[in-house]
Parts: sequence; C-alpha cells; structure tokens
Amino acid sequence: MASWLPHLGVMLAVQSLTSVSAASVPVLAPLIAPHAGVAAADIGLFTMVLYACGMASALIGGTLVPRHGALRVCQVAMLFCATGLAVAATGHVAGLLACAFVLGCGMGAPTPASSHVLVRVTPPRLLNLVFSIKQTGVPLGGAIAGATLPALTLLLGWRGALLGTALLCCTGVALLQLWRTRTDDDRELKRGGAGAHGVLATIGLIWRDAELRLVALASAIFSAGQVCVSAFYVTYLVEAVGLSLTVAGLALAVAQIGGVAGRIVWGAVADWSGRPLLVLAGLAAIAAAGMVLASRLVPGAPIVAIHALSFMLGASTIGWAGVVYAEVGRRAPPGRTAEASGGVTAVMFAGIVIGPAIFGLIVRASGSFAAAFIATATGLALVVVALALRLARGGAR
Repeated sequence: MASWLPHLGVMLAVQSLTSVSAASVPVLAPLIAPHAGVAAADIGLFTMVLYACGMASALIGGTLVPRHGALRVCQVAMLFCATGLAVAATGHVAGLLACAFVLGCGMGAPTPASSHVLVRVTPPRLLNLVFSIKQTGVPLGGAIAGATLPALTLLLGWRGALLGTALLCCTGVALLQLWRTRTDDDRELKRGGAGAHGVLATIGLIWRDAELRLVALASAIFSAGQVCVSAFYVTYLVEAVGLSLTVAGLALAVAQIGGVAGRIVWGAVADWSGRPLLVLAGLAAIAAAGMVLASRLVPGAPIVAIHALSFMLGASTIGWAGVVYAEVGRRAPPGRTAEASGGVTAVMFAGIVIGPAIFGLIVRASGSFAAAFIATATGLALVVVALALRLARGGAR
C-alpha cells in the first residue's frame, strides 16, 4: 500500500468536489428560482431533502464499501452528483426536487468510503490530523462554489455552470479509476450487501458502543450549530446588528476561514494530546460561549470584535469533524470503519436537517435571534457535560 499522503489528496479531492456539487444549487438559487417559479428562499426545502437523502446515502454507502471498494462507492456517488446537477439544469421545480433527491443519494457515501481508506494507511499518531485535513474539503468545496460558480454564469449561464460542475464530477469518476486497483484491493466479495439488515446492523454498531453513540449524538448537535451559523448568521448581522450585506457576508467568510484553520489545528491538538474527547468537549464549550456572545451583539458593535467572534464560531462549530471521524475510525471494529462512519454521518446529517428548523421556529416564536442562539448554546453545553461525564468515567485516550 502506498503512502498515506497521496490517498489523503485523492479523498480530499472527492470530498471537495462532492461539497461543490451540494453547494451549486443554493449558490445559484437567485438565478435558478425565477425560472422554476419559486422564491429563492424556498431553496431551504431543497437543502432539507438533500441532507435527508444524504442520511440514507451515508448508511447504505457504508455497508457497500467492504464488498465493492471505497473508490467504486465514490465513483457511483459522483455519478449521482453529476446526474442530479444535470436534472437541475432543466430549471423546472420538479427537476430541482429530483436533483435534491439524486444529489443527496450521492453526497453521503464518500465520507464513510474515505474513512475506510484513510484508517488503513494513516499512522495512528497522525490520525486526527489526516482526518481533519480531509474534512476541510467540506468548507473548501463551499468556498470554491461560492467563488467560481457566479463568475462561471457570466460565461456559460447558470445552466452551463451546473453542467460544467456535472462534467467535473464525471472527470473525477474517470480519474478515480486510475487509483482503484491499488486502493480497493481489500474488497470482501463474499460480504453482504446494503439491505435492511446491513443498515440495521450499522445502527446497532453505533448504538451498542457507548463512545461511538456519544460521539454520534455530539456530532448531531455540533452539525446543527454549524449549519445554523451558515444559514442564519448573515441575516442576523444584517437585521439585528445593522451591518450591510457586504460586511455581514465578509463576517461569514471569516467564519469559514476559521473553520478550515480550526479543523487542521484541532486535529493536530487531538493527536498531540491523545485526548480527542477532551478536545471535543473544549470545542463544544468554545462554541457555546460563541453562541452566547453572538446573542449579545448590538448595533454599533466594533467590526473587529464581530470578525473575532466570527472566527471563534467558525473554528469551533466547523472545526470538530475531523476529530469525530478519527475517533470513529479508532473505535470501530476491524473492517467496519466504513459502516461506523456511515452511521455517524447519518446522525450528523439528522442534526443538519433538524437544527435549522428548530432555530427558525424559535426565531419566529420569540421574534428574536438571541433566543435561538441561546438555545443552540444550551445544546452545546449538554455536549460538554456528556463528554465530561464520559471522561470522568475513564473515556478512552
């Protein structure tokens, strides 16, 4: 087996391209919505369907990896992404919903597939750092989509931008074939498929292990906080704090930069300390404090302070994922890393689906973003308590 570094590069590219695909329709929503006869704000339904299907994709993909190979699963997932984007290019509302379904079926599987590959080739002393670098593909892909797709529409139109991304996915499928022989050499051809029994076995695998169960539930709350920042932070800064859309958008960009930096730094800290659960507890505490501080922002707050808070929120609410997946890879039974990662990803996506809905309900019921931020902080504080109790009972190093 080759060095871990090339495998990390391949998996990072797959993760980034999948993230670009998932972000394409939301980024281009203001241009697509008029053709589909819907409001741009209705793209929230697209995102909910996308991640709901992603939950199933993660569970099923994790059970398919041992039999068919991690790269084969990634190839199929990227074909789903390409097909979904091509369907969205019709510009019809039914096409957008079909895109959310098909694209969602592709976006969940690469995560357990990449975990399967990386846990095999990565030295244990670097596990958190390598997984964290791989997970930077998620915010990196979103940043690439936001930076390039609007510009691409000037040359090709929004349909051309979607089809160009689909073509990029197809190119990725072809390039992965060059790596498949050396990477999928551990396939278990007699292994069972992805039927209901396999999915239930994956859920049972997560639920029976106290540490995997705790990490999965913590990741759901972390992911809910992450997507609430992504979805509501700019609106909050504009409506409640009085910033211009440009300045508020820059604050979100700072949060994304903090997330990329945080994923790398916290992965290195977890490897250095040998206490990943303690690192996750610290991140939850920082994120909870950040949510409380966000709820206290008022018009006229110094821009420097807002950007510092944005970086803090990004580094904590986005920076945790690599540590989670490394811990799952470490705790999973031999040969079942993909299944365990798929189960945790499904729980994580549940937080992404449910979190923004609850946040929005609190805003509407209370008439205040502050109450929603405090509620999110409370959920993160519960993560701190749960992890602290596990550590007190001798949580594994």
